[in-house]
Amino acid sequence: MNSSSQQRGWGAGRRAIFPVLALVAVLAMPSAALAASFKLTPHITNHTPTINKNWPVIVDVTRGKVKLSGSVKYQFLFGGAVVSTQKGHTFKNGVYRDNMIFPSSSLGEPLTLRIVVKTKYGTEHLDWKVTAQR
Repeated sequence: MNSSSQQRGWGAGRRAIFPVLALVAVLAMPSAALAASFKLTPHITNHTPTINKNWPVIVDVTRGKVKLSGSVKYQFLFGGAVVSTQKGHTFKNGVYRDNMIFPSSSLGEPLTLRIVVKTKYGTEHLDWKVTAQR
């Protein structure tokens, strides 16, 4: 094999490796950087809902300046594991509103409320730590 064929072989291999390196770089990016298709902004008064009383939950759902429509479901996590999934509602014009009522069985339990929002741009969620009180 002469030196010119070796150079051609090396050049071809080098060209083939660049797409592979680009793919590795994309896969190494944090998933949040790749996913963030829309933004969730919670407006929740506190982290301590009162047992058997309305606890308002408001979430703004936007993509840039566009107000989105979609649906919501709730997941409750205890120690990082989902222990309950509850149906939410649909929303329009970028604002989701609901009043939650925590039962007495949740009193004092350190839970995470996960609000899962689905729009035509995909699914995002936000986590809100709660401990119900009297």
